[in-house]
Amino acid sequence: MPSGSQFFAQLQEANQSLDNIAGKLDQLITLSIYTTQALYQNAQQNDTIICILEKISQNTCDLDNQSHLQTALQTAIRKDADALAELFAITHADAAVTREREQALRHEIEKCCPPKPPPPICTYEPCPAPTPIGPPPGVVLE
Repeated sequence: MPSGSQFFAQLQEANQSLDNIAGKLDQLITLSIYTTQALYQNAQQNDTIICILEKISQNTCDLDNQSHLQTALQTAIRKDADALAELFAITHADAAVTREREQALRHEIEKCCPPKPPPPICTYEPCPAPTPIGPPPGVVLE
């Protein structure tokens, strides 16, 4: 049978072991909380990524549709404009020469003072992004 002092020493060792286990549990709980926050952060980032991809997809589809329409319209306009230019030059040769001179002058003016480009029709609107949660807590598991 152990003496009182031996029993007390064993109790102190057991208490120390329990304190060590409690410390490890605290570390695990802290890391578990951080992991939960990191997963939530990741889910928010995925929502942002999906939002951006949806915008890209919608814009690409709209551009494809507009490009298709514009190509057909530009082809028709080009044919009509060529026909009109030929008819006008044949019937109004003096006006055609005047037009060519004015175009040359306009071209010279635009070399020094180019016209302002039109503003873009699309303005990017960023998707909401979550704020970073920071690095994991400085807990060392042994």
